[in-house]
Amino acid sequence: MIRLLEPVNLLSPPDVVHLEISGQKWAISEYSELADAPAYTCISYAWGKEKIENPLCVEQPMSARVIRAIETAIGVSQSQEDWVKSIRFSHNGDSLKEAAGQTAAVNASPAFWVDALCVPAEDPARNVCLQSMGEIFSSAFQVLVVLGEQCSEAIRKTSQNGKLVSSDLSLLEKEDWVSRAWTYQEAVNSKRLYFAVEGDEDAIVSGHDFLNVIMAAIDAFKEANNLGKLDWEKQRPKLRSLERLLADYLISDFATRSAYQVMSVMDQRISERANDHFYAMIGSITTKAELVDGDEKLDPSEYFMRVCERKGDFSFLYGAAPRDKTAGRRWRPRQGRFPALLPDLITLGSIETGRKELTHLQLDNMYRLVPGAITSDGLKAARWFVEDKSDTSSSEDVATQVLKRLRILGFSGCGNYLEFEAGFFFPQSEPLKSNDTFVVVSHDIHWVTGGPGLLLRATNSNINDFCDVGAFIGRRPKSGDGIKLG
Repeated sequence: MIRLLEPVNLLSPPDVVHLEISGQKWAISEYSELADAPAYTCISYAWGKEKIENPLCVEQPMSARVIRAIETAIGVSQSQEDWVKSIRFSHNGDSLKEAAGQTAAVNASPAFWVDALCVPAEDPARNVCLQSMGEIFSSAFQVLVVLGEQCSEAIRKTSQNGKLVSSDLSLLEKEDWVSRAWTYQEAVNSKRLYFAVEGDEDAIVSGHDFLNVIMAAIDAFKEANNLGKLDWEKQRPKLRSLERLLADYLISDFATRSAYQVMSVMDQRISERANDHFYAMIGSITTKAELVDGDEKLDPSEYFMRVCERKGDFSFLYGAAPRDKTAGRRWRPRQGRFPALLPDLITLGSIETGRKELTHLQLDNMYRLVPGAITSDGLKAARWFVEDKSDTSSSEDVATQVLKRLRILGFSGCGNYLEFEAGFFFPQSEPLKSNDTFVVVSHDIHWVTGGPGLLLRATNSNINDFCDVGAFIGRRPKSGDGIKLG
């Protein structure tokens, strides 16, 4: 089922509960299937702190921004003039495609999905809706982001000359939309993304144009201020968060976005309710609500892991979380919030392939690190990670610099490391000193120099005991083999 906000018409019941927006009566329409619904526009915005009474459900307070966001969405999206003035619908100026694009955009505007009014108030319908957010946003004809008034200049400059300055970035950094959990999945799942500003019904820009202009401004700001990786990550964390969103929107979709990638992006984002953190992550990795036995009673974190397992993606295990104590499942995080190893580092790779068996987890494409002094290639990769351009730093000095950057990126591990020929491995807990332990690094999920890894203990069987997770920094493996862990 999907609920949409639509204008009251002659077919509406005479006693329908409604609200008046922009001089027109609007009410909620319900459709049993998405296929039955008309083309619609999703509205993405940040709630803010102020709450008011919900005119359609007095038991469920809503953000004071809801009505203003809807008014802005109606104004900009239903104006043919705005679409003509600001948005290109064809790359070669084809007039027929331009006209068709403008008409389709306007036609999708009489029906809106907005969370405060369209999410059911009561469970289990509310729970099912939250589990289906990825499907709701990916099925929308378009997603319209309504930013706060302080972003007006940034929107207008993008529309007029396609160039922003550092003061525009500072105002964007203060925009709540940049750091909210829900807004990430709302943006990256959109087929067509547009940006507008609350209270300004004359300016709209495409997401692709706006995000590219922001990225260009960020690059120019870094260059002008001579900011390296460490300084940028330390000084401008909210802009860094926006940079992550831009990268994910432009280069990946739900089918190629790993659970770990989403965990790392979402780690420092803010959610109104604790459960929303996982519901937003679920919507970021799938556009179909997965049918899981007892799903209406499952903790959202458990539901998230089961969805990942259905997809065959086990990258969620690369988190700093307590583990299950059941034999054969000691690798699996216990339900509850589990942070990523490196919350603020762009992650590549689409899936950590594996299979869950009754007695163990079979992971594919894992590379076993070779013990020994770090090689020149491994040291070169570690130096690149910290922008150390010298050739004289000792391996110990480089490892110290690596840990410094890991801390800036949100790594919460013990700080000690294990040295291997290919690089340094930083476990979450103090590493066990045993000849039976070894480290494997993911070949599928990785950073430019390294990737998440596991500390395991060999046993008399071919199923290894899970000991810990950690971050490997060094020369990435070129291939991997299967590994079993219990």
